[in-house]
Amino acid sequence: MGLILHVDMVWVLPTILCRRDGLWRRKLEEFLEKNPREHVTLLAIGEVKVDVLKYLNSRNDLHIIKLETRYLKQRRKGLGLKVQVIKKLA
Repeated sequence: MGLILHVDMVWVLPTILCRRDGLWRRKLEEFLEKNPREHVTLLAIGEVKVDVLKYLNSRNDLHIIKLETRYLKQRRKGLGLKVQVIKKLA
């Protein structure tokens, strides 16, 4: 017999990988329209980090829950950015 693991509750935050093409903005908007009370995590590296922070700073209807930066496993790749946001309720 195989081992069966039972998991009561697993919280998996939706995650959007932010790339240079800017499609992450559209994905973020679509997600927030469908799920206005849900947290979403944005991941970015390189120059995209700056774009993500500028965009989030310009939006008055978004609230940053958590902001993390850390070096990637290969330090030559630089810093990574992880941001959790939620839409502010009116």
